[in-house]
Amino acid sequence: MKNIYRIIVSDIKRISVNVVAMIVIMGLTVIPCLYAWFNILSNWDPYGEEATSNLQVAVYSSDQGIIIGNYQLNVGDIIINHLKENKTIGWVFTDTEEDAIDGVYSGEYYASLVIDEEFSANMISFLGGDIENPVITYYENDKKNAIAPKITGKVKTAIEREVDHAFVGTMAETLLNAGEYFATMDEEGNITGEGIAKLERLDSDLKGLIALLDSYIALADSTESISKAGESITDTASSVTKVAEEMAVSAQNFVADSKKDIQRAKDKGDNKISEINDKLAVADNTLNRINEIISGLNIEDVQSIHQLRETVTNLKAEWGTADDGKGIYYHILRIKTGFDDIDAAIAAKAKELDGLINGLDADVDALDVAANKGEEQFNKAKETLTSDVALCLNSTNNIRQQYAKEISPMEQTAIDSASKSVAEIEKLLNYKATSIDMVVANLNNYADLMNQSKDSLVKSRDEAVSMEEELAALISDIKSVGQNEAYQKFMELLRSDPELLADFISSPVAISDDYIYPIENNGSMTAPFYIVLSIWVGSLIMSTILKTKIKTTTGMDNLKNWQCFFGRFFLTFVIGQIQTLITVLGAFLFVGIQCEHRFLFWLACSWTSFVYALLLYSFTYSFGNLGEALSVILMVIQVAGAGGTFPIEVLPKVFQVLYKFMPFNYSMNALRECIGGLYKNSYRDCMLILLIYVVVAIFIGVVLYHPFKILNEKIEKSKEESGILI
Repeated sequence: MKNIYRIIVSDIKRISVNVVAMIVIMGLTVIPCLYAWFNILSNWDPYGEEATSNLQVAVYSSDQGIIIGNYQLNVGDIIINHLKENKTIGWVFTDTEEDAIDGVYSGEYYASLVIDEEFSANMISFLGGDIENPVITYYENDKKNAIAPKITGKVKTAIEREVDHAFVGTMAETLLNAGEYFATMDEEGNITGEGIAKLERLDSDLKGLIALLDSYIALADSTESISKAGESITDTASSVTKVAEEMAVSAQNFVADSKKDIQRAKDKGDNKISEINDKLAVADNTLNRINEIISGLNIEDVQSIHQLRETVTNLKAEWGTADDGKGIYYHILRIKTGFDDIDAAIAAKAKELDGLINGLDADVDALDVAANKGEEQFNKAKETLTSDVALCLNSTNNIRQQYAKEISPMEQTAIDSASKSVAEIEKLLNYKATSIDMVVANLNNYADLMNQSKDSLVKSRDEAVSMEEELAALISDIKSVGQNEAYQKFMELLRSDPELLADFISSPVAISDDYIYPIENNGSMTAPFYIVLSIWVGSLIMSTILKTKIKTTTGMDNLKNWQCFFGRFFLTFVIGQIQTLITVLGAFLFVGIQCEHRFLFWLACSWTSFVYALLLYSFTYSFGNLGEALSVILMVIQVAGAGGTFPIEVLPKVFQVLYKFMPFNYSMNALRECIGGLYKNSYRDCMLILLIYVVVAIFIGVVLYHPFKILNEKIEKSKEESGILI
């Protein structure tokens, strides 16, 4: 130990009296921290709105629009107006399509969007049966920058989602509002409103005409007052004809609209069932994901248990509670079918499913505890969790089947009843009322009336009676639809707020953001990588600048190799700690990174500095120039494949294999624990694993020094003989 102490004192004395050495060492303490600080600042918030708004993306719409009735629709213009309010990207609205495309080729724009001229027409092409997808062409310049296309690429997804949301929402609201015709009753509870009133007036006029025809037939045998009676009948028949003509025009529109409304009402009912299925499918997907994790779980897989707990938490967030206003459970309870007994059954099943989902936490806790009690207990807990997940999946299927087996048949009953009534109206309107026209023609003058035989008058009267009977039956059928129990239940379903349901159908899933260990900005996220890298760089510079060999051994008795190794390392250790302290303080006070546990953060950096400095020092001490080269190679490999910027799972297989052996991995994970928040013993485990590299470094410096001594001497001699190399 005395020799180690003498080496340390000797190094300190030499530095203190050498100005150049002091300046070099001061530079060594500052250079690594600058590397870390400026890299963190350059990556501070590249994905924020303030930064991405500087990325220019050109937009041009050639959409010609379309006229629907009296309404001019141009979806391209709607998209342009929405983008003008969006500040996430630097939108540039060009005058021509060529300007937008050429700007991408020249590099003026990172990307461009060109809306097709048939966009609006294709948007509603499904109405004509010949479906054409509307097209937005996206142009992208990949050679301008590596990251920019990844940011601008999200633009096309966002626009597609916005267009889909607006289209689905509008269509859903239109279909739901279609039921308003059927859901509107008049004062007597009839569903046809003014239509029934006109039909009843026509029925009354037909009865009057029949009475007049009866009288006229009686008068056919008499000549008394025939002229006066003929004029009266002519006027009445003309009035009936005029009313019938007016009714025909009005009812034609009524029948056409009714057919469309009936179909829309049926589609709405089908959409209601599909809506329930879609919500339950969200829960099914998460439950299946839980099953996947369970199937690959083993007693030593702590990370998968953590992932399992997170997935169960996500499932509970998606399911929600009975009053949170956003979860699947909340919506199932509040979307009423209109059938009380079915609603009660579904609510009971949903409540049962709620209990099962909330019980999964206890199953995961039991599994976590069982992992420490042996394989048998672990497998039992695993089987229990698997069984409960299966019960949850069975429960969601039961709810789905309840809707499919109960609601759909009831809706179809109401639809069939309404369709039959409308068909009768159409049949009536197609009836050729030639009898009335014939009667009017026969009553135009007294002479023609006298020429009509009594048989013709009786025939006209019979046809009028037949028409009146059919009309009366039609009115009765239409009124009976409104009194039908299935129809009443169906109307209750349609009386829900159409706008609210349209919003829900267009976007049925509400994403509940629950950030685990939230980090404020990208700079804080990348800080562990750049700080760890700067510590390695600082250690690398020291290993190349500071000498490892001790030439002056005056006053040192029986000097051993291990004493030289540890004695000369002291100076490297002190400089490394100063580097680390400056880097950490600057990260907190100058850069301003987020950190939940600052002392532990510094402790991890200090320990990392010691480990890296010792490891790289041992490389140079035992291997000489080969050790310096090895230090650089290890740095390059770790920069590329230690998961500092990209998840290790997306890197090539070779890096995924090397990842577990890289010291960067454990240093960065320890710092991430301090920045975002601690999880169990992850911080402690990372710090302990780094101890392995300390053992490796001591082995290299103490044990491998002598075997490589001869090789190093030959390399040094060859360098000197070259006259070029230092």
